[in-house]
This record gives sequence, structure tokens and C-alpha cells, in this order.
Amino acid sequence: MPQLPSGLLVGLSIDPALEKAKEGNFFFRTLFKMKVRSAEDIAEVTSIVYSRPKEGVPYPGEAYLSGMTMSAIGTDRCDWSKGDVAFFQEWLATEQTQVWMRERYNELVEALETSKLDVPENLKGIFGADDDFPVTPFANGRAEEELPDSVINTIGDLIKRDNVQSVSFPFNNTRVWRLLVNEQLQRAKLTGFSKQKAFTLSGPEGGLACDPAAWGGVVHIPYEGCCMGDLFVKPSWRNLHKDHGENATLGDYATYWADPKIGQSCHYLLLGEDMGEIGCADRHVVGESWFLYESNRPYIKTDVASGLGYRE
Repeated sequence: MPQLPSGLLVGLSIDPALEKAKEGNFFFRTLFKMKVRSAEDIAEVTSIVYSRPKEGVPYPGEAYLSGMTMSAIGTDRCDWSKGDVAFFQEWLATEQTQVWMRERYNELVEALETSKLDVPENLKGIFGADDDFPVTPFANGRAEEELPDSVINTIGDLIKRDNVQSVSFPFNNTRVWRLLVNEQLQRAKLTGFSKQKAFTLSGPEGGLACDPAAWGGVVHIPYEGCCMGDLFVKPSWRNLHKDHGENATLGDYATYWADPKIGQSCHYLLLGEDMGEIGCADRHVVGESWFLYESNRPYIKTDVASGLGYRE
């Protein structure tokens, strides 16, 4: 339980969430499935606890719920000072705290998967047992998606580059995910940043057959669609714009938006189809049927959080 610069003693607890998970609470399960897609998203259901002195209770005293979840820190729902917020975020990034979060995430997933769904009376007939499905997006037994060695080797080369700080790989291929997680761990160790800040990884909405947390990594699983990244490996179902004008960026080609005011970027686009030559990128042939487009514009780090399907 760290002590903030202001003197406040704070801690984390999943007890309220765990109780609801074990009860099979319908509304909690719905929230969890929508917003908690990995250990990094556990802030949504992790309570902040404070401590106060109490006679007969050893230091740091009696813990009690603050009324906030971890997701409130740094927002207008939290009245902490900037110094307290910065200190707390540094504490969250420590390996010990990250391990705690992964363990608690797994504990919640296990509780949800072993509990019986409790559907409210007014929703029965609309939702029921047949509507339930596993909440964990990892180690879910999905079939692997095969990729050519040339594509895997290209990804392994690209992720070593300074202008790849995020990767969107909406494929279920354990060989590639092992490469990506290893790079994430190395960058986090070198920079001291949290893993997703050091090297942001986003996967497919359907989850993965492997569990990156078992290797120490953190991967965001979108709730719908896929995210953008500095390196975006395009799945076959993702539509492309191919008729942009001379001022287009590579991100304009990679992103299919109904609202043209919403911009996206990527610096490398790897895909299993040939778009031909385009003015904003250099085209490279990868193997027999894959192509890599490398932007010839100055590098701008991708804002992953604004990508399709990313939910905070």
C-alpha cells in the first residue's frame, strides 16, 4: 500500500468485483466482456482503497473503499493532485504491481467462467445460458492462422525499427505473437515504461490461441474491429481506400471510415494484396503474394487509442 506525496495511503482491491463475478452477476459480466479484454484493462473493475488508523489494527490501519475504481485516476472523478497521480502511475508501472494485476485478471476470469450466469427476471427470454460465452480472449483454443515465413520474417525485422512503436496484428499466429511480446519486454526494460506504453500491441477481436501474459506481455484485444498501429498487418476482411488523391497518407489507404474527418495513420502497411504503386509510400514485394508499403512521409506516431474497436 503506497503512500502518496500528500500522505494518503492507497491500495487496490478486486474484492467487490470478485464477489459479483462469483455470483454470476449479469451486469458485471456484461461490463467485463465489453471493457476488460486483458490484464491492462483491469482498471475498470479494480477499486481504490484508502487506509485510516484504527485502534487495535496494525499499520497501515483499516482499509476501506474510496468509491472510485482505478480508471478514475487522472480524470475529473478523482480529486488527487497532479503529484499524487504521477506517483501512483509510476507505482502502477512497477513489475510487482503489474504481476498483481495479471494474477487478479486471471482470478476474475476464472470466477466468471466457473459461475452460473444470473439473468434478471425482466431479461429472461432475451438473454439466457445460450447467450453466454467465455470472457477470456486468450488461450481459447482457436485455430492458428498460417502465414508465410517471408511475412513473419518481415514483421520480425520491422519491429526492431525506431519508427515502429505500435503494432496492430489482427491475426491468431503464435509465432508472430512471441516475436511481438519479446520486443515489448525488451523495450519496456530499456525505457522503464509500462509494457503497452513502451510498445503498444493490439490483436484480433476474436482473441488468441496463446496467452501473451504467460510470457509476461500485454496485448489489447479490441471489442469490435481492429486498431491501427505504426505497423498495421491488414486482415482480409478489412476494406481499403484505393482512390485517394495526391495529398493522401498511407493511413488514409489503410483506414476505412464512414466519417472522413476521423484521421488515422500508419507508417508500414503489410497486406496480402497488391495496391500497385501509390504516391505516399514505397512498395516492396514480400514473398509471392504479400506486399509492404512504407510511408515516404515524415514519421508520426500512431494514436492507437483512436483506432476502430479500441475501448478505454
